[in-house]
Amino acid sequence: MAAEQFPKVIELNVGGVHFTTSLSTLRKYEDSMLAAMFSGRHNVVKDTSGCYFIDSDGTYFGHILNFLRRGQLPPLDVCKQVYLEAQYFGIEPLATKLRETPPIIGESRRQHFLGQFPNYFQTVETLIRIATETEYPLKSSTVLICLYRKELVGYSRPHKQARYLKMSSEDLEKGRKLFNVDIHVATHDCKEGHAGVNLGPWDAEIEEKEVFKVILQDLRKRGYSVRESSEARLEVGKCQWSHEFGQMAKVSCGKHLFGVVFDWW
Repeated sequence: MAAEQFPKVIELNVGGVHFTTSLSTLRKYEDSMLAAMFSGRHNVVKDTSGCYFIDSDGTYFGHILNFLRRGQLPPLDVCKQVYLEAQYFGIEPLATKLRETPPIIGESRRQHFLGQFPNYFQTVETLIRIATETEYPLKSSTVLICLYRKELVGYSRPHKQARYLKMSSEDLEKGRKLFNVDIHVATHDCKEGHAGVNLGPWDAEIEEKEVFKVILQDLRKRGYSVRESSEARLEVGKCQWSHEFGQMAKVSCGKHLFGVVFDWW
């Protein structure tokens, strides 16, 4: 079909939602998918009523048209969804403006934050899988997760009467090699052994409790009713193992055990 054969007014069916717009609106940005579709270089399928069919979710397509018509941005509460549509249809001017909105900035920062933790997303998926595998007819499921920023925490003191002070990572590594600490760690009864899933170590100066709060927040965003378990029988909390080297240095386990309760009803 030649480009001039398109009518000036276009009837669209976007995933079952109908829109009416002008050909010039759809062609506004030459590099976009919509401009390419209605350039005449491609055969655009029509539905049974003669509307040009676009196989996409029409829920947010009206916001795409409003931007093409007069540069109008969507409400903040749908910015994330419209941003995905803008990327799909290749409307980079809209995507650029949306990247400056609080929801997209926040999501970008969130992704950067979560990227600091190894296998974070796989860890959340594993939590869900273990929880849903619990036998019926339990009202709730509890999954134990071990979080640790550092596998070992080292302490030293300048003289016998002084308090222990936390070692730097460099000094701790020297101590590991000097005292063969790994052998002791491998043989102690760590709380990690009770966990169904582990996350760590990470380099960021973010405490285990804060990471746990983020995990709960992400699970709630996905629709799960979750809370932290405080049952004494689970022995949640920091592993209490430590090992002293004379009176001047010691190491302790840096692993923390948390319980995630999934309430099903």
